[in-house]
Amino acid sequence: MPLFTPLQIPKLIELAKKGRIAPVYLLIGQEEELLKEKAKEICEVIKNTGAIVETYDLASKEDDFSELKGFQESLFGLKKVFVVNNIEKLPVEQIKRLFPVFEKKHLFTWFLLAKSLSEEHPLYQYAMEKGVVIPFVSKRKEDFLQMELIKTIKSQGKSIEKSAVDIFISLTGGDYHHFKNELEKLLLYTAEKKVITEQDIWEIIVPFEKGVIYLLGDSLFHSPEKAYEILLNLLDAKIDAYQILGYLYKYFKRMALLSDILKKNPELQQEEYYNNFVKIWQEIKENPVEEIPKPLKELHPYPLFNMKKHLAKVRDFSQIFFLLYETEVAIKKTFDNPEKAFFQFFYKFKEEVLK
Repeated sequence: MPLFTPLQIPKLIELAKKGRIAPVYLLIGQEEELLKEKAKEICEVIKNTGAIVETYDLASKEDDFSELKGFQESLFGLKKVFVVNNIEKLPVEQIKRLFPVFEKKHLFTWFLLAKSLSEEHPLYQYAMEKGVVIPFVSKRKEDFLQMELIKTIKSQGKSIEKSAVDIFISLTGGDYHHFKNELEKLLLYTAEKKVITEQDIWEIIVPFEKGVIYLLGDSLFHSPEKAYEILLNLLDAKIDAYQILGYLYKYFKRMALLSDILKKNPELQQEEYYNNFVKIWQEIKENPVEEIPKPLKELHPYPLFNMKKHLAKVRDFSQIFFLLYETEVAIKKTFDNPEKAFFQFFYKFKEEVLK
């Protein structure tokens, strides 16, 4: 059972419950927390048989995995499960020395997580032949979460409005734990309903901070009217007005910084396909000559890709920051109602900023 997509993980879990456990599960993708969570879902089945789990992260200086001289059977003959993150950091020769250990599948099961690994790598080839490879690299994270959301809701005999899907991913997609927790809460809240609506999302979901800023920022460029509607929902959800203002400052600061980077790298500016954009962006970040501001360097490339598309609509960034300052003064000093202050911002944004 070599190559599985992320959406086939439930099948791997069912196989594991029937005793069909691969010696090696190789998970590949940039979203570290997502890989850990998916490995854990399969690992839990093996752990429930009484197996002992040992976890290592090769990106940690304190990690002692490379100091292990051998892999002995656990006390009382219980199976051992090794979960090793950033396995690509282990030299190829050391990885090859593990191959005979992988063969002892009655004693050990391995979950190996890598941010990237070529198909020519010996570990990839071994897992394809004798284990399982689960690549998370063919789609961006948001696509995977959307598919998982729809599939989970469908399994409960429900359906969900398209607009509700988009809002749920925007509000929760910044963190996989938050996504899972809010999805469980949503299913409980809508237990008696057949169709989950946009209103259900706003009534029950607690936004994840990183999701809020991009949901609101992107909406401003698509429809300031829609952005204002989202703002009212955020205020109703008890998100503080000062916090929302801070989100907007961050959003437009990052957009202004990205504008400077694009001027120096026209090939990034011209790229219209997300996967190619990611490759070029990664090359720029790894170039020692380039100085990437920290607010951009730590950001996932997907929000940057969206920002790039919006940049052509901006007349002048200084006007945006002036309008934000006006809004801040209105809320903090003249004590305007937040709904009124933000309404003025969105109206002036449409009239004075958008081309």
